[in-house]
Amino acid sequence: MDDAALLQRIAGGDKPAMKLLYERHSGALYHFIRARLRDPFEAADVMQEVFLEIWRAAARFEGRSAARTWIFGIARNKSVDRMRRGSREVPAEPDADLADDAPDPEAVAIAASDALRVRDCIARLSATHRAAIQLAFYGDLAYGDIAAIEGVPVGTVKTRILHAKRLLMHCLAAFRMA
Repeated sequence: MDDAALLQRIAGGDKPAMKLLYERHSGALYHFIRARLRDPFEAADVMQEVFLEIWRAAARFEGRSAARTWIFGIARNKSVDRMRRGSREVPAEPDADLADDAPDPEAVAIAASDALRVRDCIARLSATHRAAIQLAFYGDLAYGDIAAIEGVPVGTVKTRILHAKRLLMHCLAAFRMA
């Protein structure tokens, strides 16, 4: 059963459908939220808020985007709300016209086989770069879906991923030299 069908069932109060949706998306959502908030306890709280909102708002899902995009959009909004209550990080918008000459994700994975090093390098990225990388590579979302979740143009998403990949390669190269 696809996510849109699960949301329809959740709108009717189907708890097993909610459980299935939670099992499908909780891991990726938690990583997405934690990357934004940088606090595992805050991330767990916000994730619970996200699934509560999904339970309450499932009937409002209109199918104008993929269900996964809608779910991650809720997570983004809840994370932003939580960040507003705390510190504020205002990211600079990168140049959207840069050519992508950074290595592809497979080359990044080959360059750093140690998952701890990769996680450490990802943690060092800005919140916007971290979110773009996690949505694209861990969330397996298309640039258009990421743009919808982040509320930015597709070009901005492409630029964020380009810059994030470059920063990751530099960080991983530093680990190799150490």
